[in-house]
Amino acid sequence: MATNNEYKAQIDAWFEAHGEELVNDTLKLIGIKSVLGAPEHGKPYGAGAAAALDFTREWLHSHGFATETFQDCMLSADLGAETDATPKLGILVHVDTVAAHDGWDSDPFVGEVRDGVIYGRGATDNKGPAIASLYAMLAARELAPQLNLRLTHGARIIIGSAEEIGCVDVGEYLKENAPPEYVFAPDAVYPLVNVEKGRFLARFGAEWNGNEATPRVVSITGGDTPNIVPRVASAVVEGLPPSGIVALCAKLTERTGVELTAEDCESASGEPTVRITALGKAAHASRPWDGNNAQTALLALLNVLPLARSQAADALRALVKLFPHGDTRGEAIGISMSDEASGELTLNFGTLTLDAEGLTATFDARTPAVADGRDLHGITDRALWDNGLKLESISATRCHYTPQDSPLVQTLLGIYEDYTGLRGECLSLGGTTYVHNIPGGVAFGTEFPGTENRIHGANEFIGVDELILSAKMFTQAILDICG
Repeated sequence: MATNNEYKAQIDAWFEAHGEELVNDTLKLIGIKSVLGAPEHGKPYGAGAAAALDFTREWLHSHGFATETFQDCMLSADLGAETDATPKLGILVHVDTVAAHDGWDSDPFVGEVRDGVIYGRGATDNKGPAIASLYAMLAARELAPQLNLRLTHGARIIIGSAEEIGCVDVGEYLKENAPPEYVFAPDAVYPLVNVEKGRFLARFGAEWNGNEATPRVVSITGGDTPNIVPRVASAVVEGLPPSGIVALCAKLTERTGVELTAEDCESASGEPTVRITALGKAAHASRPWDGNNAQTALLALLNVLPLARSQAADALRALVKLFPHGDTRGEAIGISMSDEASGELTLNFGTLTLDAEGLTATFDARTPAVADGRDLHGITDRALWDNGLKLESISATRCHYTPQDSPLVQTLLGIYEDYTGLRGECLSLGGTTYVHNIPGGVAFGTEFPGTENRIHGANEFIGVDELILSAKMFTQAILDICG
C-alpha cells in the first residue's frame, strides 16, 4: 500500500477548518474524570469511565455514525465500505485514565490550553488521540467524495474504557469479535512501535509479630500502583533524634536526586518520632529512567539508620539489596536481560506498605522477547526466598512482535515521513497497548520524538499542532488503506 500524497492538501485544509472543534472536544473529554471507580449497573468500571464512553457515543451519533456497544465497556463505529461489510482498518483508543496526584500546576481534570498546549490528565494518554481518531473518521468520510475516492474497504474505531487496568475490556471484546485485518493504536510514540515488551508483575511480602524494640520503622507508605514510578513515599521512625536524620536526608538527597525531609511527629510511646518524606518524580513503569523513584530513595535512607535488630529491619535490608535506588533493569534481583529486537528488560519497584504486622510490595517488569524462554517466576521466587521474602502472586504476558515489512507498518511509516519530514523507523515499547494480543497490530503515535508528554505524571500535555498533525496522519491512513 503506497501513500497518496495528493490527498495531503485537502486534508490540511479540512483540519484548518475543524481544528478548533477538535481541540474543544478534547478539552471536554479531559473534563470527565474517567479513572477507575466502583462498578454500578451498566457501568462496570465506574461512573467516570462510563461518562467518557457516553461522550464519544454522543459525538459519533451527532456526526451521523451508528455505534455498537460491547458489555457497557467498549464502543465501536464504522466508516462504511462500498463493497464489503468487514472493515479492513481498525483504530483502537481508550478514554479511561490513571489517577492524578500532586504536582500539577492546574486542575488535571479541567483541560486547558496554554501557549498552544493542552494540559490535563489524558491529554496524550489517550483522550487527545481518541478525539483525533474520531475527527480522522469524519474527515475521511467527508473528503473521500471530494477526492473521487471510493472507500472499497471499511474502517472501524473501537473505543475502550478499561485500558489502564490491564486492557481487560479489549480482552473480552476480542473473544467475541475478530479484529480488522490491519489495526493500530495511537497510544505510544512515533514513528511506529512494532514490538511491545511482555509484562511480569510480581506481588510479594513478609509477616512478623510486631517490633517493639527501638529504634524502629513504625510504618512505610510507598507507591500506590505498580505501573507508575512512585513520586512520594514516607516512613515513620521511632527512637531516633530528628537532628541526625535531617543530616542524613541532606546526604541522601544529594546522592539520589530525590528530595528527602524529616519532621517531628506525635508518638503515643513518648519516644522521639520522625516522619521522613521522599519526593521524587513520577513516570510510566515502562520508562522508569524518566522518573526518580521516591520509594527506593527512602529505603536507601532507612537502610543507613541504626535500627534495632528485628524481622522488619531485616526485611528493609533485603528490599534495598534487591531493589537498590537507580536499578531500573532488574540486575540486583537477577532478571536483567535484553535482545536486539526488543531491547532491555526494565523494572519499576512500584508499591510498598509496611506496618507492625508485615509488608506487601509489587514490582512491574517489562520484558523483551528473550524473556519468553526464561523462568522469571523461578528466578524471582528464589531471590525473594533467599532474602526472607515470599512471592505471593505473578501475572505475566509475552512479548508482541509485528514484522517490519508488513504492509501496515510500511504504509504508516510512509505517512509519517511524508507529514513530518522525519525518518520513519520501528521501535520497541515497554508499555502495553490494546494491540498487544492482536496479530499484526502496531502502535502509531502520538508522542513525537523530542517531546516528553508526561504520561502518567503531573502536567500531562499534548501540543495542539502535534495533536492535529496526528489527526491528519490518521486520516491519510484511512484513505490509503481503505480506498
